[in-house]
Amino acid sequence: MTGDTNRSLPLWTAIFLILAACAGTGKALQGDPEIAGVSSRILSPEAEELVRTGILYHDRGDYETALDYYRKALELAPDHPVVCYEMAFSYLYMGDSETALQTAERGIAAAVDRDMGDLIPSLFDLKGSALDNLGRSEEAVDVYLEAINKYGAADTFLYYNLGLTYYRIGKSGEALDALVQGLQINPNHSSSNYLLGRICMEKGMKTQAFYSLLYLLLLEPNTDRAAESYNTILHMLAIQEETIGFRNNGTFTPADIIISLSFTLDEANAQKDASEKTAAKLYYIFTTLEDQKNAGKIGRSAGDELWWDFYSSFFYRIAKSDYFGTFSRYIGIASDPQADEWIETGRDEIEGLFTWLNEYPGPEAE
Repeated sequence: MTGDTNRSLPLWTAIFLILAACAGTGKALQGDPEIAGVSSRILSPEAEELVRTGILYHDRGDYETALDYYRKALELAPDHPVVCYEMAFSYLYMGDSETALQTAERGIAAAVDRDMGDLIPSLFDLKGSALDNLGRSEEAVDVYLEAINKYGAADTFLYYNLGLTYYRIGKSGEALDALVQGLQINPNHSSSNYLLGRICMEKGMKTQAFYSLLYLLLLEPNTDRAAESYNTILHMLAIQEETIGFRNNGTFTPADIIISLSFTLDEANAQKDASEKTAAKLYYIFTTLEDQKNAGKIGRSAGDELWWDFYSSFFYRIAKSDYFGTFSRYIGIASDPQADEWIETGRDEIEGLFTWLNEYPGPEAE
């Protein structure tokens, strides 16, 4: 199974694609695609145009046509690392991991020869993904670690793929550490939040799972894994706690208890519907955890920064904003039978939420 690869949208841009998809429109090709995340140095204008056209075809799933354009680009720029990267990218997506591996290695050698070190980590990422797909997961781990340790790569996609490979070979602790490192670079990576949430649930790390799965729901609310994650959140907020009850979660245990006991709010909100009850619980949890943290009543350990400095502060800001109601409904649209109607009629408030999120200053400005 192919991991995530390094071609991403800007902060929160994906929401407008989600809105369009929910409204029944197709996804348009992105104009002026970025080539391999770096400058297309050394490429002639003709070769660069061929690569850009190839990317357009790749992005709509026509990998064979994309490869035809990349081959033409290689005729003009033999062994160019950017072209090799895009070719390996398409081979990986069409399921030819062996050719993707060979092409990525070819690109790495060319990048070293041409002193294009900024592209090497991305090529290592593709090489590792190809190895993992081929069942050579231990080798893939070594490749990811070499990119990080030798070339100083600091890329969320690379850490995600490292975490995913660790998880597949049964090293969930190492996987968790890799995912946290990647999300500290860029928290807006859906797959990292999802996998981190799953691992934390398996380890009985309720607060950490709660935050990462909620953040996933902001990034992609209308997918199968969003529906799964939303149901997991609802289970955390309900009384049935047999499988995710009060395990020892270190300094997070008091926070776990606050989340688990939020079901006691149901009695006071008995006249409200299910979505309103969920919103009341989320508001209570967001504000209580942040207040407890700031009062020093929740302990912290080294490595907790993602949870308390980012997620906790972030969701507290949402709770105190004018958009909390919109947020509360938005994260549950995968399970909401009236979602399509609400997305259409509530488009202004949803876009208002994401305009506000784009202006969010981050924890440094708190």
